[in-house]
Amino acid sequence: MSEDDSLIEEFFSEVNDKYYPQVLEGIDLLDEQRIEEGIEVLSRPLHTIKGVTGFMSGFEPASSFTHKVEDYLKKMQAGEVAHDLMQIALAIESVNTIFMLIEQLRESGSFDKSMTDDIEARLSGDGKQSHAADESGLNPLEIENLPDIQIFTIKVSRIYSSEQLKMVEESLQTINTGNTVLFDFETAVSVASSFFELVASYADSCEICMAGMNSHCTGTFYSWGFQRFFSVFKNREDFLSNTGV
Repeated sequence: MSEDDSLIEEFFSEVNDKYYPQVLEGIDLLDEQRIEEGIEVLSRPLHTIKGVTGFMSGFEPASSFTHKVEDYLKKMQAGEVAHDLMQIALAIESVNTIFMLIEQLRESGSFDKSMTDDIEARLSGDGKQSHAADESGLNPLEIENLPDIQIFTIKVSRIYSSEQLKMVEESLQTINTGNTVLFDFETAVSVASSFFELVASYADSCEICMAGMNSHCTGTFYSWGFQRFFSVFKNREDFLSNTGV
């Protein structure tokens, strides 16, 4: 193993053992709208990630992106960016994207530039999306019941806010024990890791599957290790054909 390989292995060991727990704590605080506390917790691991990836060959894009996320969080902390649900959701999405990015660079040496370009465009606009409606109050799931199967179609582009997650949990409580459950990411652009974490809490009572995830959603899904809990299908049709429906 080369010196560079050793550095990368050591870095990802630190990511798994140290940075993830800190980041999860910070994201939880942001989700509770405790903005200053959340950013304070996030600042330590993000600053380290920015510095270390800047010296790791091939990981420079992660350093540059993390720097932009840090700048946005500092603007939030200083009150230059409004603390409404859309800006909080953007902050959480951006932090999650850092870990998706470093995982992509580790796995393939490349990354989904369209994903980071989308985030960076919204960060530079202070999180304002004139073309997008605020979906935070909309029920994010539509439920379809088939024999022994329940299909939960995600009907919003993003799931990040605590209000949305509460509605997701209410929908999850309708699951019939023993059923097979499919989450169809028909129109979803991205979801928080806390969404997958919430759904995973029901994995002991039924088989849960995911279908139709784009690169952004799969990045969050695999970088946080949620494949341990769910089966993954290319799309709804692929799922139905494999279940014999």
